[in-house]
Amino acid sequence: MSTEESKPTEQEAQQQPSGEQVQAETQAQSAQQSQQTTEQAVAKPEAKPEVKEVKLPRPRVSLSGKLRQLLRLRLLMERREPRWMRMDEWRYLRVAHGEHWRRPRGNDNKIRLEIKGYPKRVKVGYGKPRLTRNLHPSGFKLVIVHRPEDVDKVDPAREAIVIGRTVGLRKRVEIVRRAIERGVRVINVTKDVIEELRRAQ
Repeated sequence: MSTEESKPTEQEAQQQPSGEQVQAETQAQSAQQSQQTTEQAVAKPEAKPEVKEVKLPRPRVSLSGKLRQLLRLRLLMERREPRWMRMDEWRYLRVAHGEHWRRPRGNDNKIRLEIKGYPKRVKVGYGKPRLTRNLHPSGFKLVIVHRPEDVDKVDPAREAIVIGRTVGLRKRVEIVRRAIERGVRVINVTKDVIEELRRAQ
């Protein structure tokens, strides 16, 4: 056979696809496949479970103008109030950790003598208005509750409940459920209680 016969003809060369054409066809196929997958994903969105909201009662107290003004005054006084520190609180960790203020009693105690550069000493003048004592910033009188039966003794118009810190989760849920029925405001509702109420719905 001659070399001329072994060479492909012009028609055969035109019929055979080039490398660029093959690459373009593969890219087009991959683009079509990706488009189909995206369309399927859009057509079938994942069904999310419906989350029911737990609406807690938030009543308001009918405060007089004088009491409302005193509550604002108490807030301003609390912002300006210094941080009460014990003697050597900045020196010993055992004194600063979890301890409350104690009245200085030493003869040479610098806080008792009110020496410049030392923390302020507690005095009567830092006291808040008498009518606002033991009141929540919203104006409610706080009542500590340990049982669901205690919620029935609370006046929803003037009092709000605070669940005791030793109460377990099951009894907390019962207390909050009873408070919702009676329209009593609960100050310290935790996330665990809200989740349990959602599951029960």
